[in-house]
Amino acid sequence: MEHTKIEDPQKRSALLRKVIDQIWQSLELKTILQTAVDEIAAMLNLDACSFLWYFERTERVQVVCKRTRNHDLAALEGTKPLSEVGYHPLDIFGTSASAIAQGQMVISCGPLNESRTFAAMTRLIANCPVARPPQNLMQGHEHPPPDMDPDNPASAPGTLDAVANLLVPVKGQEGWIGFIACLSQNSRTWSTAEVEFVQLIAQQLEIAIRQAQLYDRVHKQAQRERLVNQIVNQTRQSFDLETILTQAIAQLLEALEVDRCLIHLVEDREEGVTGDRHHETSFWNAANDVAFRREHLFEVCREPFPSSLDDFDTHGPITQWTIAHREEVIISDVSEDPRIGKQNEEYDKAEIKSSMVMPVQANGRLHAILYINQCSRVRQWSKHDRELARAVADQLAISIQQACLYAQKSATMERESLLRLIGEHIRRTLDINTILQTSAREVRQLLGADRVAIYQFSKEGAGQIVVEESTEKICLREAVKEHDCFYQECAEQLQSAQQPPVRAVEDVYKTHGNDENLACWQHLQVRASLSVPISRGNKVWGLLIVHECHKPRGWRTSEIELLQQLADQLAIAIHQAELYDRACANAIAAQTKAAELEQALRQLQETQAQLIQSEKMSSLGQLVAGVAHEINNPVNFIYGNLSHVDGYAQDLLQLLEAYQEHYPEPVPEIEEIAEEIDLDFLREDMPKVLNSMKIGADRIREIVLSLRNFSRLDQAEMKFANLHEGIDNTLLILQNRLRAKAGQVGIELVKNYGKLPRVECYPGQLNQVLMNIISNGIDALESYNEKRSIEEIRQNPSRITIRTEWVKKQGQNDRIIIAIGDNGPGIPDPIKARLFDPFFTTKAVGKGTGLGLSISYQIIEKHKGAIACISEPGQGAEFVIEIPVRQSEEVAVSHQPLMAMSS
Repeated sequence: MEHTKIEDPQKRSALLRKVIDQIWQSLELKTILQTAVDEIAAMLNLDACSFLWYFERTERVQVVCKRTRNHDLAALEGTKPLSEVGYHPLDIFGTSASAIAQGQMVISCGPLNESRTFAAMTRLIANCPVARPPQNLMQGHEHPPPDMDPDNPASAPGTLDAVANLLVPVKGQEGWIGFIACLSQNSRTWSTAEVEFVQLIAQQLEIAIRQAQLYDRVHKQAQRERLVNQIVNQTRQSFDLETILTQAIAQLLEALEVDRCLIHLVEDREEGVTGDRHHETSFWNAANDVAFRREHLFEVCREPFPSSLDDFDTHGPITQWTIAHREEVIISDVSEDPRIGKQNEEYDKAEIKSSMVMPVQANGRLHAILYINQCSRVRQWSKHDRELARAVADQLAISIQQACLYAQKSATMERESLLRLIGEHIRRTLDINTILQTSAREVRQLLGADRVAIYQFSKEGAGQIVVEESTEKICLREAVKEHDCFYQECAEQLQSAQQPPVRAVEDVYKTHGNDENLACWQHLQVRASLSVPISRGNKVWGLLIVHECHKPRGWRTSEIELLQQLADQLAIAIHQAELYDRACANAIAAQTKAAELEQALRQLQETQAQLIQSEKMSSLGQLVAGVAHEINNPVNFIYGNLSHVDGYAQDLLQLLEAYQEHYPEPVPEIEEIAEEIDLDFLREDMPKVLNSMKIGADRIREIVLSLRNFSRLDQAEMKFANLHEGIDNTLLILQNRLRAKAGQVGIELVKNYGKLPRVECYPGQLNQVLMNIISNGIDALESYNEKRSIEEIRQNPSRITIRTEWVKKQGQNDRIIIAIGDNGPGIPDPIKARLFDPFFTTKAVGKGTGLGLSISYQIIEKHKGAIACISEPGQGAEFVIEIPVRQSEEVAVSHQPLMAMSS
């Protein structure tokens, strides 16, 4: 047996070294104590062995760890197990209590049933909880070792009743006292060797505890610094106060293994506004409001404990004490604290058993209060707990201060940005509605308000809402009624002074609590309001109004100053906009007059151009008619005598044949003359020459007739005409340009005529339109061919297509369509848009006046028709003319003969 070896000094030394080696294998206090207890119990053959802490300030004893040989030992007769108790009062040790308090050794060998002291010790050891190792044993006699967990009896593995025969003290240099308790179920005489052996182990255990204590301090310091560094990093990553606080208390909850962490932001009560503030009913009395809690309280809970924010009393006794004294509050048992009381409803609902409260302050200013609560058990707060909580509170004070500075800077920048934005709008646009709407929208977003409106006074004193920006379903402009509370308040503010003051109402329920207008404000969904006058010199133009619809609001001085600056900007903008409106009205009047003059000038130019062109065409027509008349007389003389010449020639040829028949052998002189004039060829070619002369005379007569028809000097009035005849006459005049020439390929002509009635029109003017369009088509094809080779032209020959169509409409005036197209390069959109503009031309100087298509457009309009160009680049162009068959409704065309089709 090991305990027999203790009597031998050599063997005892070996056993002692073995125990010491086992103890020094770990720096964890829990492991060290448990190893010592296990080794002592085994070597002394004990029924049970434990390690106890004694706390002088509370006069309590805690069982830290134990070792039992028989797990089935019955409870002592007449005693109740202590398994539900964490700390044990000293007086249960009876007469040994004084020795324990003084740190003296206790030795007992007596019978088990004669000592009340050892019976109590037996119950104590049998129900010892296995606790965590201490965090700091250097705290003197005021607090338990930091890492003990005395209030969790559920962690005890079981119960064992025995007699404590030997208690050997383990005293630290810092003043703490522990005991090695050796228990035996039977009476036992302790030898000097056994007592010395336990004392030697106690000495080594004191050194090991001191080393573990140092290790624990370093470990806890690292943990504290790590937590603080995490909070610092979060502060650097985000200036959002809710994020910083929520993450910090969540980490603190895990580090301290508590059940609730709550932080209460203490609002700066000196940042309110004066004016229409009622101090006895200020915003601070609305602290129980849900919105207030959402902005000022943050909590993290451990399962299964629910949130306590709704029941948290922001004016509770601990909160008030902390605000007044700016000191931390340490409460191990809330039921014993006189400030809280035994039956405190708030603490009972939150199930709080122990609480630690830390002020979060910096530079003499209290920013918040940190509440750390234990709900599952009563807890003795260790020095490490307080230091960690204090370090977190100090860092949170810095974080809150930085977040507040950032928020103030951001608010200042946002205010400056808003003022700059309004200024930019004033410079960019002088439209007053745009400026007012933008201002209202930006103010609502910046202040986070529910509604912003701009109210304009009229000359009579009343006014109207000109702009509204709101997140509410109720529209203020539609909800307000004449002479209701809204208009009355605006009128009162206008009449209150020459320069109306700012009117700030934090809570209409307080301001109008006994007022008949309260129902009106409730209908308008107004809970808090702020009105700032917009003044132009000594005259008040209107009001800038901000509404909070669902909760009271304390209007800050910075917010009022912002709205005042914005009101000044709006006053300048309104003045400039009014000046701009007047200038715009004058400019519009001048522009209208200029436009009228420009239109008159354009019409005069077009009329002048048309008159010039008409005069030119009239002169040309007269010239053509005169030339045609002069040519017609000799042509008729030639054409009329050609038949006689033909007869005479035939007679002479017949006479010559008769001579040759009767005088086959003429004299030499006649033969010589016949051979000289090539009589046989003359007889054969003479009829051909005469026939050719007849064809030429016919051709001259047709040309003369076409010139007369084209000029139409005899048809100056509107009459029914054959459009196909006009097209053919135009083509006949332009035939020379369509034919192939030396080195050039001709232009193909495709006619696709439909059956047309005679059309009521001005024939000469329509011929002018046809001439302009076909000439332009020929010009485009000739210009296009200059860029193509002969081979390309032969593969894709130039072509002009003319198509006519009669569009019959039931019960309406029928329409005639003339489409003239080419397969040229097409017309780009920019040019196509200006084709019918006067004096617009794409031709070289000297080759076009730009009046052809313009006059053609006017001629077609004169015929109540339309002309359009259909063209895509590379796809050719087609001009489509559409005119009615008759210009007057009483003229019938059903009896007009149809024009023949040709192609």
